[in-house]
Amino acid sequence: MVIIKNKDGFTLIEVMITMFVLSIGILAMTMMQIKATNGSSSAQSRTRANSIALTFLEELKRLPFDDVNLTGSAGADLDAGIAPAGGAPTPADAAHVYIAANFPFLTNMYQPSGTDILDTTGKVFQIFWNVDRSPVTIGTSTYTSFCTIKLFVYWNTPLGRNHVIITAIKYNNIKV
Repeated sequence: MVIIKNKDGFTLIEVMITMFVLSIGILAMTMMQIKATNGSSSAQSRTRANSIALTFLEELKRLPFDDVNLTGSAGADLDAGIAPAGGAPTPADAAHVYIAANFPFLTNMYQPSGTDILDTTGKVFQIFWNVDRSPVTIGTSTYTSFCTIKLFVYWNTPLGRNHVIITAIKYNNIKV
């Protein structure tokens, strides 16, 4: 007696294994897409923070050398405002905090919210800075020919606080 098996179809176990392998592949692609979206969002926030920081720094450099927003002391702690390990930074640690009334130019570009700035997506950025005005002695005269500005921009992400720190030098262009 000859038994002929039909080999034209798939067995139920073959279909289940195929579905399992396919679902693992789809799940992996979904996770990859979620990570890519989160990475893109993080990069977009960092780009906005850089843009805000550079715009704000240019505004500080535009101010007169004796402006109240550029006051500082010799040997000032420029790093005040950086979070200690495990701590949360606060603008209270810095010498200066963003106040919209002092920078009307920026209110045309960004929406102020108290001492914070909101971008077009509603993300909140905190801005604060420190200034060091260490004098330089030439001969018997002492000059404050420049100041160092360290600007901090902080914002919240789903993974915690993120920040951008930029340091620049502003020269006292004395007219003789």
